[in-house]
Amino acid sequence: MAWVADLPAALWDDTDNNELPHRSSLRLLENDTELGPGHAVHATIQASGDGRYSFWMNVVYFSSSDGSDPNTNGRTYAVERAPEHLDSKSVLRAIKPADGIQWSAPDRPLRCALLGLGNRGRALARIVAGSAGVEIAWLVDAAPARVAQVQAEFDLPDARSGTDFSAALEDPAVDAVFILLPDHLHRVAAEQAFRAGKHVFLEKPIATTADDGKAIVAAWMASGSVLQLGFVLRWAPFYQAIRNVIRQGQLGPIRVISLSEQLSVVHGASFLRRWHADAGQSGGLIVHKSCHDLDLACWLLESRPRIVGSLGGSSTFHKPAPAPFCSQCAVRATCPYADTGLHEHRTEAERADPTAHGLDRCVFRLDDPIVDNQVVSFELENGTRGTYYLAMQGPVRSERRITLIGDAARLDGIFEDGRFTVAYTDPGREPLVWTTKGRKLGGHGGGDLSSVTSFLNACVGRAPSPIRKVEDALAGLVFAAAAERSRTSHQMVTLQDKDFQVDGAPTTA
Repeated sequence: MAWVADLPAALWDDTDNNELPHRSSLRLLENDTELGPGHAVHATIQASGDGRYSFWMNVVYFSSSDGSDPNTNGRTYAVERAPEHLDSKSVLRAIKPADGIQWSAPDRPLRCALLGLGNRGRALARIVAGSAGVEIAWLVDAAPARVAQVQAEFDLPDARSGTDFSAALEDPAVDAVFILLPDHLHRVAAEQAFRAGKHVFLEKPIATTADDGKAIVAAWMASGSVLQLGFVLRWAPFYQAIRNVIRQGQLGPIRVISLSEQLSVVHGASFLRRWHADAGQSGGLIVHKSCHDLDLACWLLESRPRIVGSLGGSSTFHKPAPAPFCSQCAVRATCPYADTGLHEHRTEAERADPTAHGLDRCVFRLDDPIVDNQVVSFELENGTRGTYYLAMQGPVRSERRITLIGDAARLDGIFEDGRFTVAYTDPGREPLVWTTKGRKLGGHGGGDLSSVTSFLNACVGRAPSPIRKVEDALAGLVFAAAAERSRTSHQMVTLQDKDFQVDGAPTTA
């Protein structure tokens, strides 16, 4: 993926070097659009491409936006000095390679199977069904009525259907599968899919335990197939832009990171009445839900956890249930946690009588199946220290917040607002304000569409596998599992190299 071009001598003093590997303010443009991220490791440019570049000594190491040969692709390449202060437009331009991933119909149809048609299955079915040259060959769900709903909604009369995913995975005509099943089924489905030579989009978390996650990674690396994980927040422009700010060195060395997710009362309560309340099926809420945010800490800072501590429990919901089901409850009208079905894709029969299907059970219980609040403190291997908290008591909406504190600046952002600010330590430097205001991004702030499109491009050979390293696949799960071990043991957990390694597998794919 990598190419090298000489720079004029007038620019040599503006490039990175061994003593100052992030000093360069030069930017590389392709057809007047900035590529990036800059300051990239040369081996990463060669292996990954995607517009990465590095101004090093008297040359520029770089890749084109799509991996094509810059000598023959007909595009122009130019170098410019960055303005003294980056504004939101220039930061937004810098994330174009991820934010502007494109899809066009391949030479032959790409045939996919969707396993699991709950909320996530239906959301991704909409994207896949709307992608030119992609055929949904199989729809699989435990509820035949849900399959019929998706077939009708997306006009898929020719899609085969079933309640058992094995038949879809054994179909030689299927190229790729989307595994959107309950978490405890991820290992058996993913291993079977890789053995059958399928490309796999696997919803997060990769598994409910670190051992199962490692088994999936081993199967993937033995298969030679494409792997994409449902860490869709990595692909959202909001977090892509934050990663760019970090990589451009605007914050300086980062000392502290703080992440949080506060779920609305309706959203939070929904986890206590669904299969997620059984830690055997979900791994616990810190694994199922918070692996998103803990993965982001590793991905943004390109490091992994070293020491993890956690406290948490069920405080709000630990009390006797006033009734077994909401439909039978005398206080339903005033209960903020009453069932709404908002976060589930229910069939017509389930909507008509959720009690008959056990879907509106009371969230109050004495056995504390999962937490309703949890706090994690940690130290990464690069020395950054951080905190994360999850709480189910949001009065208005669900909300993710992030703060990064470095020697040169502080970044604060709210994902749902699509906005972050950077305040610089230098009093003469104007703050940076970045926003997605006025842009239509879709699910997870644009992350759903970009993550699926990147997967489809890899399946047809236009891009490498979105997941390329063992640690990239496992870090979020290992982090979350360590937090859960700390919570239940009341002890700090120290992670070692073996926690991120798969027997017999190299560290990169």
